[in-house]
Amino acid sequence: MTRKITLAAVLALLLAPQTFAGTWHKSVAAAQKVAREKNQLILIDMFAQWCGWCHRFEREVFPSAVFQAATKDIVLLRLDTEDGKEGTEYSRKFGVTSLPTFVLVTHDLSIAGLIRGYAPPTDFVKSLKDTRTKYDDFLKRAKNEASFAKDPVQRLALAKEYVTRGAYDKGELRLRKLITEKNIPVVIRDEAYYHLALSFTVQNKFNEALKTIRELTSHSKVGESVERARILAGQIYMQQGNWLNAANEFRSFKTTYPNSPLIRTVDSVLPGIEKRLAMGR
Repeated sequence: MTRKITLAAVLALLLAPQTFAGTWHKSVAAAQKVAREKNQLILIDMFAQWCGWCHRFEREVFPSAVFQAATKDIVLLRLDTEDGKEGTEYSRKFGVTSLPTFVLVTHDLSIAGLIRGYAPPTDFVKSLKDTRTKYDDFLKRAKNEASFAKDPVQRLALAKEYVTRGAYDKGELRLRKLITEKNIPVVIRDEAYYHLALSFTVQNKFNEALKTIRELTSHSKVGESVERARILAGQIYMQQGNWLNAANEFRSFKTTYPNSPLIRTVDSVLPGIEKRLAMGR
């Protein structure tokens, strides 16, 4: 007897949750535990239930042989960016602004790399391998740090990369050395100051960031890093809701650096700040 398939049945099949291959952890702690024990990286799938491209990954990429082979030595973790819990917390921590996004991290959650957007299995695996290669190159440079101990340019680049990867303590340690050591070129020292302040800002350590900027401007009055630091100070005041200090900082910037290419940034935000002040907010 032939059974008639109804439209409702077809829709139910299409909309049903899709299963996918692989063992995916659902909590950060569980993934960290395995990664630490096996000395492996963690691949975090940052997703949301409404994200159609995320579901395509579930159907087309995760079950594929190439994906399974490429991740056999990686701990897999899925986090819902809109769960109001860990997923939301870590989407903010890692600066996830679009979906799908994959974050490759170490067991202590420093960033090895990010992969954004959908790609079919082979292309995604290539991106994953490229990301791992770049991270391996970074580890080699970090391991050979002593070989460029007298090269402040390479030292600064390594410190900045530590910060970019979320290894703030390691980055800040190296930036402080560049700030305090003798015979460091002024331009390198000033850039180290700026990136130290930026590191504090990313971590919402605003008072430490402002203190660092004040130290920088007590040593130097001109230069790209000084200008960028002054803009950063104004942005920090804005995040703190200190509109008067923000306005004063940006007004002073326009007076002190009238030809700076960063004037456009000031001109884009200062009118709004002054309007807030005029309205008593």
